[in-house]
Amino acid sequence: MRSVFCLLVLALLGFPLEAPAQEGGDAPPAPYDLLSLECGELDQEAGLLPLRPNHIAGEDMDLLCKAKVQLSPSARGTPRPHTVSLSVVQGKKTTYQQVRDTRLLAPGTRTILFVIPAERLPSDSGKVVIRAELSKPASKPSIREVSFEINAED
Repeated sequence: MRSVFCLLVLALLGFPLEAPAQEGGDAPPAPYDLLSLECGELDQEAGLLPLRPNHIAGEDMDLLCKAKVQLSPSARGTPRPHTVSLSVVQGKKTTYQQVRDTRLLAPGTRTILFVIPAERLPSDSGKVVIRAELSKPASKPSIREVSFEINAED
C-alpha cells in the first residue's frame, strides 16, 4: 500500500514512472541548429567591443566569440551530445582551432564561448575568417562565419 502511495505522489509531482530511455536507444539523434556566431574584441578598459572590419597587423586584442546552439521543439529524435568546432583561418592556413562539447537535454538554446588569444591571430595582411561548425546531425546551415581584414602596419 505504501509503495502505491509513493508512486501516486511521484506521478503527481511530474516524475516519470517508467525507466529512462537508454542513450543509445532506437530513436535517431536529434539535429541541433547553429543559430549564430558573434565575435567581439576584449578590451581591459571597455570590456567587449564590436569586431571591427579592419585590423592592423600586430594589434594585441583577444577575441571573444559566442556560438548559439538550439534544440528545436519540433526536432525529432533523442537529444545527444554535439560539438562546436571554432577555427581561425587565413587563406589555407589555420592559426587557431578549438572544439567544445555541447548538450541540450530539452528544447532550448545554449551559448558556447570561445576566447581567441591575440597571439593566435594571423599577422599577415589579408582576410581572416572565424568559422564555427556544428557536428552532425545538424540543421542547415551547420557552419557560421565572421570575417575581418588585417592590414600591414604603415
